[in-house]
Amino acid sequence: MKRTEILAMFAVLAISVTMPAFSQVSQSDSQILQAILSELRGLHRDMRVSALSQILLTELQTQQTVVNAANERVNGARLQLSNLQADEKLASAKLASSQEKLTEGSDPTQTEALSEGVAEFKSALTALKAKDEGLTTNLQMAESQLRSAQDTLDDIQQRLEETVKKLQPIADTH
Repeated sequence: MKRTEILAMFAVLAISVTMPAFSQVSQSDSQILQAILSELRGLHRDMRVSALSQILLTELQTQQTVVNAANERVNGARLQLSNLQADEKLASAKLASSQEKLTEGSDPTQTEALSEGVAEFKSALTALKAKDEGLTTNLQMAESQLRSAQDTLDDIQQRLEETVKKLQPIADTH
């Protein structure tokens, strides 16, 4: 055989031996790139979930402040209403006492003073009852706002729990 034929056969043999090696390296590189891409996607997802959990934690803290303020308003309204109702009972008792003394009294000057007292107690009681209605309305509004704020807080807590569950598999793999 001539030298060129030998070189040509050697070249064909070399190409046929190296071709599978090139395709294996290419396939292996492709698998590595796919694994890297998959890892990057996982890291991106982890970062998004972590960022979401931070946002939800901030929302939770803010909403907890809103709930605490609403709770204070409810407690304040209840205290005002309770104090007012105690004043109503006291005024009512004084009115009853004055009316009783008025029916028993025979002294005209005492009767006149008791009549004025009865009129004042009735007027005060009417004013207290009107104020009672206003405070009752305020209490109902404060309780409604508290329920709404609490519902929002519960919703945020639920979303945060769901996000934490998404983080759990991430934490288990690392």
